[in-house]
Amino acid sequence: NPVMVVCDGLIGQMMEPIEWHPVPKRNLPPKDWAACGRRDRDHHNVINSLYMDPEECDRHNLHLEEKYAQIQANETRWEAVHCDDAEIVITAYGTPARIALTALETLRAEGIKVGLFRPITLWPFPEKALHELAGAAHVRAFLDVEMSSSGQMLDDVRLAVEGQKPVHYLGHAGGVMPTVEEMVESVKRLEKEVK
Repeated sequence: NPVMVVCDGLIGQMMEPIEWHPVPKRNLPPKDWAACGRRDRDHHNVINSLYMDPEECDRHNLHLEEKYAQIQANETRWEAVHCDDAEIVITAYGTPARIALTALETLRAEGIKVGLFRPITLWPFPEKALHELAGAAHVRAFLDVEMSSSGQMLDDVRLAVEGQKPVHYLGHAGGVMPTVEEMVESVKRLEKEVK
């Protein structure tokens, strides 16, 4: 399945110490679908997305649905920081998520219960985990923080929350990053609104 690694320009340019962790070995099925020549197979692997026969197209689409469901069940990843008691939850990915960690420290030091929900996979989006978090009695609102003026992830957050709690937005475009101060101010304003 094609994979896109999405990251913002800052992450692409940063240098900092890293901590290496062993990568667990995974037993993967044979790649008999790969377009690498015929080898020992009795057929060519031709990748095709255009099926003129309706029956064949239907079978192909059902196969893709099964594949996507398996990916969603096995590959969805996220991180939740201080969400077990958070009243306000910041949703963010990439650089804004890193900045949000500092905002969390600042706000928690002032006694404001704030958490961070960081999708690691944007697709499949961790909608079930976010939906469950939205249903928690202690959560009162969400603040989606992004480096985009219209909110690339905002609809995903709203769909996952399903109107259980209000979802607010803080974002900039053109490489302008939301600051710690903006996040702190937005959370404090939001906290007053939802009391």
